[in-house]
Amino acid sequence: MALIVLSVNQSYNPGAELWIVPDFEHSKIATKLDWYNSFLAGKMTRKETKKMDSYLVEILEETELPDFKYESSTKDVILIPTKSKFPNRWTAFVPYNGDLANWSGKINKLYLDLKNPSLRIFLPTNLSLSEFTETWRSISSVEDLSIVLEN
Repeated sequence: MALIVLSVNQSYNPGAELWIVPDFEHSKIATKLDWYNSFLAGKMTRKETKKMDSYLVEILEETELPDFKYESSTKDVILIPTKSKFPNRWTAFVPYNGDLANWSGKINKLYLDLKNPSLRIFLPTNLSLSEFTETWRSISSVEDLSIVLEN
């Protein structure tokens, strides 16, 4: 695996089109990156889905149409175009819930959906490089990436 391990100070250097950042609870650097993005990710995580108006619910019941649930969750990936703010193309805030395999799978899916951009992953606080690489190898065939350790 051709990894480049970076310190937090080196993480702002050019070298990857897509930066992956854990949620605010699991990363100190997420808050700093969000500050430079006018707190956009923070706003998105606090946004609540509006409930359907009672009048519409009545119409759905009367017409026997299926109930539509337009729910998005703060557990979803937040992808922000950051070319004007950072030396990258996108920054993705990918929530980490302690399940490393699930988190890695979300990253790999996003990577594939975006047509394989160069990748920099900011690891959650206190996650070891060896633990991540072992899990990553079992999920993804991507070998060229940079990793940022917060520890």
